[in-house]
Amino acid sequence: MLGLIVGERATDRYAVEILAHAGIPFRNVTLKNLHPERTPICLLAGQKSLTTEERSRLQWFVQQGGSLIAVGATNGLDELLGIQFGGELEQGWIRLISSHPIGSGLQSSLHVFGGVAVKAKGDSQVIAEVVDSNDNVLGDAVIVRQVGQGQVIFIAPDLMSSVVHIQQGIAVTKDGTPAPDGSAPIDDGILKTEDGHVLDWRRDRIVLGRGTRGEGREFKAQHSALSTPNSAQPWVFFGQPIADELRALILQAIFFAAQQKKLPLPMIWFWQGGLPAVGLISHDTDGNEPELAKELLQTVQQLGIVTTWCVIYPGGYPPSLYRSILDAGCEIALHFDAFTGTPFTTWSKRNLRIQWQWLKDATGVAAVSNKNHYTRWEGRLEFFRWCEELGIKAEQSKGPSKHGTVGFLFGGSHPWRPLDEESDRPRFLNVTAINLFSQDMVSDDTPPEGFFHPAIVPASVGEWLLRQTVRVGGVAHFLFHPAHIRRQGTKAALERLVALGHELGLKWQTSQQIVEWLEKRRSIEQFVEKIGDKWRWRLKATKPVEGITSLRLLPAEKAHLANRFVFGFPFAQSTETLEGEKERWLEQMPNR
Repeated sequence: MLGLIVGERATDRYAVEILAHAGIPFRNVTLKNLHPERTPICLLAGQKSLTTEERSRLQWFVQQGGSLIAVGATNGLDELLGIQFGGELEQGWIRLISSHPIGSGLQSSLHVFGGVAVKAKGDSQVIAEVVDSNDNVLGDAVIVRQVGQGQVIFIAPDLMSSVVHIQQGIAVTKDGTPAPDGSAPIDDGILKTEDGHVLDWRRDRIVLGRGTRGEGREFKAQHSALSTPNSAQPWVFFGQPIADELRALILQAIFFAAQQKKLPLPMIWFWQGGLPAVGLISHDTDGNEPELAKELLQTVQQLGIVTTWCVIYPGGYPPSLYRSILDAGCEIALHFDAFTGTPFTTWSKRNLRIQWQWLKDATGVAAVSNKNHYTRWEGRLEFFRWCEELGIKAEQSKGPSKHGTVGFLFGGSHPWRPLDEESDRPRFLNVTAINLFSQDMVSDDTPPEGFFHPAIVPASVGEWLLRQTVRVGGVAHFLFHPAHIRRQGTKAALERLVALGHELGLKWQTSQQIVEWLEKRRSIEQFVEKIGDKWRWRLKATKPVEGITSLRLLPAEKAHLANRFVFGFPFAQSTETLEGEKERWLEQMPNR
């Protein structure tokens, strides 16, 4: 049903990751075997060297009723795409200018990096344009065009490289540039993940008034320094999941093409049992004070949730406390210290291994999750490679250390796999990054002296981030230190956050549970093929997988029958245990 042609640039292959994470069945196709009957939708991701014959084949494919979705490059198909090439696009922001299912519900600044600047010609429908930092139009961004019996959807910005760039950032070799409003003094002489972020201080953040519980707006003007919080002051932070929405834009193009072709496109929902999203609360054990840990563990148990405890070297907790943490269903993870500066607490692969082994010896647990102390970071991808070698599957360090970098600093809430495009043979690393949103929160009525830590924010900011995560179906990850549990407003903020999560329908899980579920879900093989006038969807699991939620796209006129909407599109869903191989017949939508 969906065919994929991947371009020749390393980041083009991130289209594979976007589709796989979304749970959409697809197959890699060549232009020679591309046929609108067998593969009615084709996604051409990135830059591909096409011969004259191959361009003619794509023209024929669309003329005969196929839907072509091209992203990030024209590939000499200007006439078919209905555009005039205007040069390369360095960076910009997608601005929606037309009401259309593609782009519906997207709220972020849609910051993009790379692609092409084009102008639509003739009868093409322009849905969005690209603007620069001063709102000057650089070109058309999303274009839809009917060609013969088929359709072309062209997305000019390179969404694949944009997602990779936002998530992975640039190499950390020096202090980053601080926010001009004083809210994020990241030039503190400490190399950390923030120093490699690429989002814009002005256009990519929002302002949230204290206590407003959700009313935010795009941040387009500089604000006074926020270094001394007070009850009347607004908070400026990365409040929209930009990378999540760039992924969604590709999915919306696919869903729209499928609806137009009356195709019952299937997919597997992100989370077990159809959960709308997942929550993660982690605890960095700085100071390793047992009494504070016991108090926080008691609070966690009273709230009925499980959490991830990132334990810092050296010292640790008494063995009995580790047993209590594990007996409560919580996870023991590593809090790698490359900040303190002793011989075993500096940045090196050797020290990561030493600290990981220390924790294993102390607890009997081979940790599969890690967060770096003070979000320390150097380079770009080397730490992910170290984690992969050691068997650490979940990495949580991509997050803030200052007020102004709280939120979706690395683009979103969805877990992501790093693409090692720096190696001779680019590949996806066997590590899952789970972005961190904030370091501790306090209740909104906490006086200024309660904001003792440079990254502590009011609970209303956490509530905003939680709601945004549920909106896009990701993972909401918040940090609460045991060392702060007795401070004013901290326990109240934790209780409020957990209660809101339950109210919104998500489940609080450990980092290990999240990556184990993602691995199980990824292990399911999907095959879609047309037999006669029907589509057969086969699912195959080598081991039983409970709580698989299957989705089938509905026509727009049947939206009232949907029991799930995915980025604005209606789906019918069912949840079951998948064991062995099962098949379903997907009837074509009625052509009326």
